[in-house]
Amino acid sequence: MLDFRWWPVIDIGGVGRSNDAMSDTSSEAARVASMFDQLAPVYDTTGVEFFGPIADGLVQVLDPRPGQRVIDLGCGRGAVLVRVAPLVGSAVGVDVSPAMVAQCRAASAGSPNVRVELGDAQRPDPGLGMFDAVTASLVLFFLPDPVAALRHWRGRLVADGRCVISTFGVAGRAWREVDEVFAPFLPAHMLDARTEGPLSPSSPDAAVDALFTAAGFTDVHTVSRPLETRFTSVEQWEAFSWTTGQRAMWLSVPESQRPTVRATITDILRASPHPDGGYMLVQDVRYTSATNPER
Repeated sequence: MLDFRWWPVIDIGGVGRSNDAMSDTSSEAARVASMFDQLAPVYDTTGVEFFGPIADGLVQVLDPRPGQRVIDLGCGRGAVLVRVAPLVGSAVGVDVSPAMVAQCRAASAGSPNVRVELGDAQRPDPGLGMFDAVTASLVLFFLPDPVAALRHWRGRLVADGRCVISTFGVAGRAWREVDEVFAPFLPAHMLDARTEGPLSPSSPDAAVDALFTAAGFTDVHTVSRPLETRFTSVEQWEAFSWTTGQRAMWLSVPESQRPTVRATITDILRASPHPDGGYMLVQDVRYTSATNPER
């Protein structure tokens, strides 16, 4: 199954690679940061309920407690951070994009217990300190070495601290068909083998759990919940797609062929009506939680 909608969303670090590969990865991270600097003012601002509900589900699974210290990696504009902050003692957000960091700081300006820093989600700065919980929403599957990243994340957790992430599960028919429309236009670097690995939407929950176990976590558990996303019109879907990581897919389509792509996707959406009007796309979201054992 193809699922490249969110390919460029996340910081890409260089853990476990050769010097040449690390250099290439650094260039890629800079490109991703540049793209999201451009997206930051409009990212997740079209009124579509997508990232918010995913963040709600993550916070529910985390079940944070007063007084806890939480770090949210790949925080973006703060979907998780602003939800978890009122429930804990302090919260730190980290993102690779300076503009996203600025947007997240603005979104959390009314929360005195929030701090947002520019940084690498793959390898968070030890200077940030230790935490009771690490969260990462739609992040891990884009990092070059998920197990290494999870080890670094575990290193930022106190004994019995928890890590909770969200990843995509199986997409509904309409989502899959939309992805397939874009697939022929995508360059090689967007057709990475990781999209078919243990964190791909089609992989079993056990494959995700195994990554955490390999990184030294215990009490690993994954739950899957369906997310029904309503688009009031084709135009709203298109605006949404241009103001998220899916923008990279549009940019891969020659401008002369975009009307054809748009028309094909319009037919897909019309075949998936929402009961309240507009169109509905369904996507399973997986939430994986794990514990850092006592050391």
